Amino acid sequence: MSASVRQVSSLFKIGRWAALGAGLSYGYVHARSLKKDADVRHIEHEYERKVALIEEARKKFAESKATPDNGSGAKFNFDDPNFDADKWAKHLESKFK
Repeated sequence: MSASVRQVSSLFKIGRWAALGAGLSYGYVHARSLKKDADVRHIEHEYERKVALIEEARKKFAESKATPDNGSGAKFNFDDPNFDADKWAKHLESKFK
């Protein structure tokens, strides 16, 4: 019972090695593109996070620098085009009496 060994053609061997090489090359290039996309998304996410932190800090700074209420409930915005100087003066008079 001896089985004869069949010879594999050289073209078939070369084809297998070429397919393996093409698969490895494709995998390498695809992994690089996925990593590059992930890096870009990570950078964008970090930028958005930093922008959100800056906006939050600006809000807290504005709250800390806002004119104090002093219990009277009156706040005056001097940059407002509809600023009423008489109302402000009356507020000062009532505050310092």
